[in-house]
Amino acid sequence: MKKSAIALAIGLLLTGSFAFAEPVHNPQAVEHTRQAITHGEAGHAPILLEHAQTALTHALASQKAEPSVHTEEAISHLNAAIESGKNNNAAEGTVHAKKALEHLQLAGKPAEPAKALGHVDQAEEHIKQAITHGEAGHAGILLEHAQTALTHALAAEKESPNVHVQEGINHINAAIEAGKNNNAESGVVHAKKALEHLEMTKSKK
Repeated sequence: MKKSAIALAIGLLLTGSFAFAEPVHNPQAVEHTRQAITHGEAGHAPILLEHAQTALTHALASQKAEPSVHTEEAISHLNAAIESGKNNNAAEGTVHAKKALEHLQLAGKPAEPAKALGHVDQAEEHIKQAITHGEAGHAGILLEHAQTALTHALAAEKESPNVHVQEGINHINAAIEAGKNNNAESGVVHAKKALEHLEMTKSKK
């Protein structure tokens, strides 16, 4: 009896510790992102890079434990900060680290009751991010967001066929091709066209 009671107690402790550990990743990501900003502002690109990489590890763990659109955006900006750090560009890395921090802080806030974003809204959000990163010359990150936007646009088209969604899909596909060809400029042009059509979809409702 004693052995089984001890085993049960250990099991409960372990379960509780794992449940308690999950929320720790967001604060750790926040802290390392702040350090990345501090060192980036001081022009220390290599140290910015170190902290951004550590922050990314925690952000990924946080996203796995508790998925959030804000954590997802933070991950994109941390990846961009890491690329900037590798290119010894502390100023640009700091810009992305600050954006990542904003999203991490939003992700860490208690969830508020709100209506779930529809597929068109989510497609719009990812297209906007594709444009932002494309304008910064990050074709690879533009590609990631365009691909996610396409998934949502296709789901929206399946739910409620619409000529503007169809046009949006065409331009998103073109943006994806541009991203694959490392052509951020062309990707931005098509992403902006896609956004126009997606916004028209909502205005027609």
